[in-house]
Parts: sequence; structure tokens; C-alpha cells
Amino acid sequence: MRHIVPVICLTNGRGDCLTRTLAAAREHLRGASEIRVLNDSPDPAYATWLDGDVADPAADITVTHLPGPHGYDHAMRAVWDLARSAVGHVFFLEDDFVLREPVDLADLAGLLEDRPHLTQVALLRQPWFRNETERGGLIEALEAQGHKFAECTDGRRWWIEHRAVFTGNPSLIPQRTFAVDWPAGAWSESRFGRMLFADPRARGAYWGRRSDPPRVEHIGTERVGTGY
Repeated sequence: MRHIVPVICLTNGRGDCLTRTLAAAREHLRGASEIRVLNDSPDPAYATWLDGDVADPAADITVTHLPGPHGYDHAMRAVWDLARSAVGHVFFLEDDFVLREPVDLADLAGLLEDRPHLTQVALLRQPWFRNETERGGLIEALEAQGHKFAECTDGRRWWIEHRAVFTGNPSLIPQRTFAVDWPAGAWSESRFGRMLFADPRARGAYWGRRSDPPRVEHIGTERVGTGY
């Protein structure tokens, strides 16, 4: 299959997690091109390790070091700037998510192109926070808060539409979403979602059926960034 989709991976000092994340991405992402690693860690030893052991021109893995750190919102604005320089959709990945199975980005891209109201197509992770484990899943926890989720199909693809959140979990994001500026300040992810869903037509999506097991595993035991 022709490689078409760039990957941006944001990291903040968790080398053990990043190693697993990149290995799984290279194994399971179909239709990916280069991997751009953005480093928001202030640790010079981590930067040296990234430059020496992670950057790999032969495998199309490059590393960029952000001036900072200045917090999650600053890092995400750098992600947005880099994504806007790409042609077409971009797959976004944080450094503590491991793909469990193959994912063909051409399938996700086709859905975004056929459904222009979608802001992203995300891959579902396992329940992580307490409310999610108590409810039995990420979607179930959001439903308990009053959000609605609709399982959709066109006869050959399945996806779950909603207006609950924009998620920084692994997802394919179209250029129309990157056209909206990422906000500065705390709680930027939830505020960005509210900005997107100010458009009554906008929907987010999770790839697959409600009955599918999570496609990605969150492996980070603690949050190391600031300003979420």
C-alpha cells in the first residue's frame, strides 16, 4: 500500500513508553509515512537520547525539540503548526499509547473524506480513569455524564459518532480540524472540543463497533506534562 499519512508523536520524557509506542506504530499502522517526534521535555539527557537512539533517517523518524517546556497547550500549538505544513490528514500520537492491532489509515482517511462533519477518527483505549473503570469503559463513562453515542455503518465500515469530546488519544485528524487554532491556557483539550462543537453539525468519531475491544493501550502510569 502506498504510504500517505504522516505521524506526529508528542513526547515529554518517558523514554520507556516512547520506545514501545513507536515500535507498535511501525508494526501496526498501515499507510503511514514519516514519524515526526516532538519533544517537550526539559531534560537535556532525554534530548540527547532522542537524537542518538530514536531519530532514524533511514526509517523516516525525525526529532524536533520544542523550546520550553511551556505546558501542554504550548506543545499542542506546536503540533498544530507542524500538522498544518502537511498535505492532508495527520495521525496524532502521544508517547504512552501502544497499538494492539493493525490499523489501516486509508480506511480512516476515507471515512473523514466521505463524512466532512467529522473532526477526527480516534482509536478507543481501555478504561483508565476511575469513573471509566467503574462504568466499564470510556464511552460508558461519557454516556453516564449525558453524552450520546451513535454506532454508524455504511455497510463496509463501522464507527461511533458523538459530540462529547475532542480527544488527544491516538487519532487521524483532517486539515479542517487543524484550521481551528488550539487555545492557550489550562484545560485546552476540553476547551478545544467545545470550540469545535460550537458548530452543530460537527461530530467526533471512534473507529469500529461498540462491541470491539480497545485498539490502543494507554501505558503511561502518570501524567508528566503541565497545563492540561
